[in-house]
Amino acid sequence: MNIKDLFLAFEKRRKFNQVTKEKIALKCMDFISAGDEIFLGAGTTVSFLGEYLARSDKHFMLKIWTNNIFVLNLWLKKYEGFLLENFVGIVSGEISRKNLSIVDIHLDFSRIDKVIIGSPGISTKGLSSDDIHTVQQIEHVIKKAGEVIILADSSKIGRECTYQTRSMRMIKIDIGKKKKYILITNESGEEPYQRTIKKLKESGMHILQV
Repeated sequence: MNIKDLFLAFEKRRKFNQVTKEKIALKCMDFISAGDEIFLGAGTTVSFLGEYLARSDKHFMLKIWTNNIFVLNLWLKKYEGFLLENFVGIVSGEISRKNLSIVDIHLDFSRIDKVIIGSPGISTKGLSSDDIHTVQQIEHVIKKAGEVIILADSSKIGRECTYQTRSMRMIKIDIGKKKKYILITNESGEEPYQRTIKKLKESGMHILQV
């Protein structure tokens, strides 16, 4: 698969639950303030946040680090002014053809205000992914974050993937150490969703449903 096909495949995934993903991304804008230093992770919902940031008439003067290749390409093609107003840093590592991101990442910061990530699976056991490279990626950025914001539509809630990226035990330990976790999602009446949301609330995670 060539690079053009990879971008087309990513665009196709963006269209799945697009309206919901856009609502989740728009809600996340409420948590970004002028001067913030943030990390934008991989994934389609985070890519909508990247687009909202670029289209905003607010002058955030942000310091942004990212491994999201789709977002970087979008900014370069359509939002050059955004790159002039904000610092944008690209982490180093290996390019993943699966989700247009950089994996096995090496971070150029020791501490960051907010890490904004997606997660293919969120269950009562914690966060998970079908990509083994994501384990290292999530572990690295969460360790350095003051605040972790997870953007995930309801199809991800109650789902368990192959590899655990952050266990419920570690999430509870992080929260006990005053690291703030926020999950922005949409409502669902499905039993696995309800069970997982209940468990996450009990852990101390803040849940916002759009």
